[in-house]
Amino acid sequence: MRESKKANVWLIQGNDLKQKNKIIVKLNYENTEIAVLKEDLDYNYQEFLIKTNENEYWALGIAPIKFSNFEKVIENPSVEEKSYCDDILKAYLNNETFKNFFEKKIKNEKWFNKCELEYISRYYPELYESAKQCREQVISKRNIEKQKEMEEKINKQKEEVEKVNSVFEKKLQDIKYKIYTGADVPIDNLEFYKDGKYENGKTTQNSILYLARQYGIKIPLATQGFINNRLVNYNFRNGKFMYKLTSNKKASVEMHKYLRMILNCVKEEFVNSQRAKLNKVKGAR
Repeated sequence: MRESKKANVWLIQGNDLKQKNKIIVKLNYENTEIAVLKEDLDYNYQEFLIKTNENEYWALGIAPIKFSNFEKVIENPSVEEKSYCDDILKAYLNNETFKNFFEKKIKNEKWFNKCELEYISRYYPELYESAKQCREQVISKRNIEKQKEMEEKINKQKEEVEKVNSVFEKKLQDIKYKIYTGADVPIDNLEFYKDGKYENGKTTQNSILYLARQYGIKIPLATQGFINNRLVNYNFRNGKFMYKLTSNKKASVEMHKYLRMILNCVKEEFVNSQRAKLNKVKGAR
Protein backbone atom coordinates (compact mmCIF):
# COMPACT_ATOMS: atom_id res chain seq x y z
CA MET A 1 0.00 0.00 0.00
CA ARG A 2 0.95 3.65 0.01
CA GLU A 3 4.05 4.90 1.78
CA SER A 4 5.12 8.46 2.60
CA LYS A 5 8.65 9.79 2.72
CA LYS A 6 10.72 12.92 2.17
CA ALA A 7 12.44 13.15 -1.18
CA ASN A 8 14.43 15.55 -3.35
CA VAL A 9 11.96 16.97 -5.87
CA TRP A 10 12.43 19.33 -8.81
CA LEU A 11 9.29 21.40 -9.44
CA ILE A 12 7.87 24.77 -10.45
CA GLN A 13 6.87 27.14 -7.66
CA GLY A 14 6.00 30.78 -8.22
CA ASN A 15 6.99 30.49 -11.91
CA ASP A 16 10.53 29.48 -10.90
CA LEU A 17 12.36 26.18 -10.84
CA LYS A 18 12.91 24.86 -7.31
CA GLN A 19 14.71 21.86 -5.85
CA LYS A 20 13.09 21.02 -2.53
CA ASN A 21 12.67 18.31 0.05
CA LYS A 22 9.03 17.35 -0.26
CA ILE A 23 6.81 14.69 1.21
CA ILE A 24 5.87 12.27 -1.52
CA VAL A 25 3.40 9.40 -1.46
CA LYS A 26 4.30 6.26 -3.37
CA LEU A 27 3.17 2.70 -3.91
CA ASN A 28 4.42 -0.33 -5.78
CA TYR A 29 2.42 -1.29 -8.85
CA GLU A 30 3.67 -4.37 -10.68
CA ASN A 31 7.19 -3.83 -9.34
CA THR A 32 7.17 -0.19 -10.42
CA GLU A 33 7.16 2.79 -8.10
CA ILE A 34 4.28 5.22 -8.62
CA ALA A 35 4.94 8.46 -6.74
CA VAL A 36 3.12 11.79 -6.37
CA LEU A 37 3.36 14.82 -4.10
CA LYS A 38 1.36 14.38 -0.90
CA GLU A 39 0.06 17.95 -1.21
CA ASP A 40 -1.59 17.03 -4.53
CA LEU A 41 -3.73 14.21 -3.14
CA ASP A 42 -6.70 16.52 -2.54
CA TYR A 43 -7.03 17.12 -6.28
CA ASN A 44 -8.65 14.82 -8.85
CA TYR A 45 -5.36 14.40 -10.68
CA GLN A 46 -1.80 14.30 -9.41
CA GLU A 47 1.49 14.83 -11.22
CA PHE A 48 3.35 11.55 -11.77
CA LEU A 49 6.87 12.10 -10.41
CA ILE A 50 9.61 10.93 -12.76
CA LYS A 51 12.34 9.23 -10.77
CA THR A 52 15.91 9.29 -12.11
CA ASN A 53 18.96 7.17 -11.38
CA GLU A 54 20.23 9.96 -9.11
CA ASN A 55 17.24 9.22 -6.82
CA GLU A 56 15.66 12.56 -7.66
CA TYR A 57 12.03 13.17 -8.56
CA TRP A 58 10.80 15.53 -11.27
CA ALA A 59 7.37 17.17 -11.36
CA LEU A 60 7.48 18.18 -15.01
CA GLY A 61 3.87 19.30 -15.19
CA ILE A 62 3.15 17.05 -18.18
CA ALA A 63 2.24 13.68 -16.63
CA PRO A 64 -1.14 13.73 -14.82
CA ILE A 65 -2.44 10.53 -13.22
CA LYS A 66 -5.16 9.40 -10.83
CA PHE A 67 -3.20 7.98 -7.91
CA SER A 68 -6.39 6.55 -6.36
CA ASN A 69 -6.89 4.32 -9.40
CA PHE A 70 -3.63 2.53 -8.68
CA GLU A 71 -4.70 1.96 -5.07
CA LYS A 72 -8.01 0.50 -6.22
CA VAL A 73 -6.30 -1.90 -8.60
CA ILE A 74 -3.82 -3.05 -5.96
CA GLU A 75 -6.71 -3.83 -3.63
CA ASN A 76 -8.76 -5.47 -6.37
CA PRO A 77 -6.88 -6.34 -9.61
CA SER A 78 -10.12 -7.10 -11.46
CA VAL A 79 -11.55 -3.58 -11.32
CA GLU A 80 -12.03 -1.60 -14.53
CA GLU A 81 -9.27 0.87 -13.61
CA LYS A 82 -6.68 -1.86 -14.37
CA SER A 83 -6.45 -0.98 -18.07
CA TYR A 84 -6.00 2.68 -17.15
CA CYS A 85 -3.09 1.86 -14.81
CA ASP A 86 -1.46 -0.43 -17.36
CA ASP A 87 -1.65 2.25 -20.05
CA ILE A 88 -0.10 4.82 -17.71
CA LEU A 89 2.68 2.41 -16.83
CA LYS A 90 3.37 1.65 -20.49
CA ALA A 91 3.44 5.33 -21.48
CA TYR A 92 5.24 7.04 -18.62
CA LEU A 93 7.92 4.43 -18.04
CA ASN A 94 8.97 4.25 -21.67
CA ASN A 95 12.01 6.48 -22.12
CA GLU A 96 11.04 7.18 -25.73
CA THR A 97 7.64 8.48 -24.67
CA PHE A 98 9.07 11.62 -23.14
CA LYS A 99 11.61 12.15 -25.89
CA ASN A 100 8.91 11.85 -28.53
CA PHE A 101 6.69 14.15 -26.52
CA PHE A 102 9.42 16.81 -26.31
CA GLU A 103 10.26 16.45 -30.00
CA LYS A 104 6.60 16.95 -30.93
CA LYS A 105 6.41 20.06 -28.75
CA ILE A 106 9.50 21.45 -30.46
CA LYS A 107 8.04 20.73 -33.89
CA ASN A 108 4.83 22.56 -32.96
CA GLU A 109 6.74 25.41 -31.25
CA LYS A 110 5.02 24.84 -27.90
CA TRP A 111 5.78 26.21 -24.43
CA PHE A 112 8.42 24.55 -22.22
CA ASN A 113 8.45 25.28 -18.50
CA LYS A 114 11.73 25.68 -16.60
CA CYS A 115 11.48 22.23 -15.05
CA GLU A 116 11.14 20.62 -18.47
CA LEU A 117 14.16 22.58 -19.74
CA GLU A 118 16.33 21.50 -16.82
CA TYR A 119 15.26 17.89 -17.28
CA ILE A 120 15.93 18.05 -21.03
CA SER A 121 19.36 19.63 -20.49
CA ARG A 122 20.35 16.62 -18.37
CA TYR A 123 18.72 13.71 -20.13
CA TYR A 124 18.08 14.90 -23.71
CA PRO A 125 20.82 17.53 -24.22
CA GLU A 126 20.50 17.29 -27.99
CA LEU A 127 16.99 18.80 -27.69
CA TYR A 128 17.83 21.55 -25.21
CA GLU A 129 18.61 24.48 -27.53
CA SER A 130 15.51 23.82 -29.63
CA ALA A 131 13.31 23.55 -26.55
CA LYS A 132 14.81 26.74 -25.10
CA GLN A 133 14.21 28.56 -28.38
CA CYS A 134 10.56 27.43 -28.34
CA ARG A 135 10.12 28.89 -24.85
CA GLU A 136 11.69 32.19 -25.92
CA GLN A 137 9.48 32.36 -29.02
CA VAL A 138 6.34 31.78 -26.95
CA ILE A 139 7.43 34.47 -24.45
CA SER A 140 8.03 36.88 -27.33
CA LYS A 141 4.60 36.15 -28.83
CA ARG A 142 2.94 36.58 -25.43
CA ASN A 143 4.69 39.91 -24.91
CA ILE A 144 3.54 41.10 -28.33
CA GLU A 145 -0.03 39.98 -27.54
CA LYS A 146 0.09 41.69 -24.13
CA GLN A 147 1.36 44.89 -25.75
CA LYS A 148 -1.42 44.70 -28.32
CA GLU A 149 -4.03 44.09 -25.61
CA MET A 150 -2.66 47.01 -23.59
CA GLU A 151 -2.81 49.31 -26.63
CA GLU A 152 -6.39 48.19 -27.36
CA LYS A 153 -7.31 48.77 -23.72
CA ILE A 154 -5.78 52.25 -23.76
CA ASN A 155 -7.57 53.08 -27.02
CA LYS A 156 -10.91 51.94 -25.58
CA GLN A 157 -10.32 53.99 -22.46
CA LYS A 158 -9.44 57.00 -24.61
CA GLU A 159 -12.62 56.53 -26.65
CA GLU A 160 -14.65 56.27 -23.44
CA VAL A 161 -13.13 59.48 -22.07
CA GLU A 162 -13.70 61.34 -25.36
CA LYS A 163 -17.30 60.12 -25.56
CA VAL A 164 -18.19 61.03 -21.96
CA ASN A 165 -16.35 64.36 -22.00
CA SER A 166 -17.84 65.29 -25.36
CA VAL A 167 -21.35 64.85 -23.93
CA PHE A 168 -20.25 66.75 -20.83
CA GLU A 169 -18.92 69.71 -22.85
CA LYS A 170 -22.12 69.87 -24.92
CA LYS A 171 -24.31 69.84 -21.80
CA LEU A 172 -22.10 72.47 -20.17
CA GLN A 173 -22.34 74.78 -23.20
CA ASP A 174 -26.13 74.24 -23.34
CA ILE A 175 -26.39 75.27 -19.68
CA LYS A 176 -24.26 78.36 -20.25
CA TYR A 177 -26.36 79.33 -23.27
CA LYS A 178 -29.57 79.01 -21.25
CA ILE A 179 -28.04 81.13 -18.50
CA TYR A 180 -26.97 83.76 -21.05
CA THR A 181 -30.33 83.87 -22.84
CA GLY A 182 -32.41 83.88 -19.65
CA ALA A 183 -34.06 80.47 -20.12
CA ASP A 184 -34.96 78.18 -17.24
CA VAL A 185 -31.95 76.04 -16.33
CA PRO A 186 -32.65 72.51 -15.02
CA ILE A 187 -30.26 71.62 -12.22
CA ASP A 188 -28.58 68.40 -13.40
CA ASN A 189 -25.57 66.35 -12.49
CA LEU A 190 -22.70 66.34 -14.97
CA GLU A 191 -20.50 63.30 -15.60
CA PHE A 192 -16.94 63.75 -16.83
CA TYR A 193 -13.41 62.42 -16.56
CA LYS A 194 -11.29 64.92 -14.66
CA ASP A 195 -8.33 66.24 -16.65
CA GLY A 196 -9.41 63.91 -19.47
CA LYS A 197 -7.78 60.92 -17.77
CA TYR A 198 -9.50 57.53 -17.52
CA GLU A 199 -7.45 56.57 -14.45
CA ASN A 200 -9.02 59.45 -12.50
CA GLY A 201 -12.38 57.71 -12.72
CA LYS A 202 -15.71 59.23 -13.74
CA THR A 203 -16.67 62.28 -11.67
CA THR A 204 -20.30 63.34 -11.07
CA GLN A 205 -20.95 66.93 -10.02
CA ASN A 206 -23.89 69.30 -9.75
CA SER A 207 -23.90 71.56 -12.84
CA ILE A 208 -24.24 74.85 -10.92
CA LEU A 209 -21.55 73.92 -8.42
CA TYR A 210 -19.29 72.92 -11.31
CA LEU A 211 -19.71 76.39 -12.86
CA ALA A 212 -19.00 78.04 -9.51
CA ARG A 213 -15.80 76.06 -9.20
CA GLN A 214 -14.84 76.80 -12.81
CA TYR A 215 -15.20 80.53 -12.24
CA GLY A 216 -13.56 80.48 -8.81
CA ILE A 217 -16.74 81.44 -6.94
CA LYS A 218 -16.68 80.20 -3.34
CA ILE A 219 -20.17 79.25 -2.19
CA PRO A 220 -20.76 78.50 1.54
CA LEU A 221 -21.30 74.82 2.35
CA ALA A 222 -24.90 75.28 3.52
CA THR A 223 -25.80 77.05 0.25
CA GLN A 224 -23.95 74.35 -1.71
CA GLY A 225 -26.08 71.76 0.08
CA PHE A 226 -29.31 73.51 -0.94
CA ILE A 227 -28.20 73.82 -4.59
CA ASN A 228 -27.01 70.24 -4.71
CA ASN A 229 -29.90 68.54 -2.90
CA ARG A 230 -32.98 70.72 -3.27
CA LEU A 231 -32.73 73.16 -6.19
CA VAL A 232 -34.69 71.84 -9.22
CA ASN A 233 -34.33 74.69 -11.74
CA TYR A 234 -33.35 78.34 -11.83
CA ASN A 235 -33.90 81.28 -14.13
CA PHE A 236 -30.82 83.52 -14.10
CA ARG A 237 -32.72 86.42 -15.74
CA ASN A 238 -35.45 86.90 -13.12
CA GLY A 239 -34.26 84.78 -10.20
CA LYS A 240 -37.32 82.54 -10.18
CA PHE A 241 -36.68 78.93 -9.17
CA MET A 242 -38.19 75.62 -8.07
CA TYR A 243 -36.95 73.51 -5.19
CA LYS A 244 -37.79 70.38 -3.24
CA LEU A 245 -39.68 70.78 0.03
CA THR A 246 -38.03 68.88 2.86
CA SER A 247 -38.87 69.13 6.58
CA ASN A 248 -40.50 72.54 6.06
CA LYS A 249 -37.09 74.13 5.52
CA LYS A 250 -37.09 77.41 3.63
CA ALA A 251 -35.30 78.05 0.38
CA SER A 252 -31.84 79.53 0.44
CA VAL A 253 -31.80 83.32 0.16
CA GLU A 254 -28.00 83.51 -0.05
CA MET A 255 -27.81 81.53 -3.27
CA HIS A 256 -29.07 84.41 -5.47
CA LYS A 257 -25.91 86.42 -4.78
CA TYR A 258 -23.66 83.58 -5.93
CA LEU A 259 -25.79 82.65 -8.92
CA ARG A 260 -25.65 86.27 -10.10
CA MET A 261 -21.86 85.98 -9.93
CA ILE A 262 -22.10 82.91 -12.18
CA LEU A 263 -24.37 84.86 -14.57
CA ASN A 264 -21.85 87.70 -14.80
CA CYS A 265 -19.03 85.25 -15.52
CA VAL A 266 -21.06 83.53 -18.24
CA LYS A 267 -21.92 86.89 -19.86
CA GLU A 268 -18.28 87.92 -19.80
CA GLU A 269 -17.29 84.59 -21.35
CA PHE A 270 -19.80 85.02 -24.19
CA VAL A 271 -18.73 88.63 -24.81
CA ASN A 272 -15.06 87.63 -24.95
CA SER A 273 -15.92 84.77 -27.28
CA GLN A 274 -17.82 87.06 -29.66
CA ARG A 275 -14.99 89.61 -29.54
CA ALA A 276 -12.43 86.92 -30.39
CA LYS A 277 -14.50 85.82 -33.37
CA LEU A 278 -14.78 89.38 -34.68
CA ASN A 279 -11.04 89.93 -34.32
CA LYS A 280 -10.41 86.70 -36.21
CA VAL A 281 -12.66 87.81 -39.05
CA LYS A 282 -10.96 91.23 -39.19
CA GLY A 283 -7.57 89.62 -39.22
CA ALA A 284 -8.55 87.41 -42.14
CA ARG A 285 -9.51 90.40 -44.35
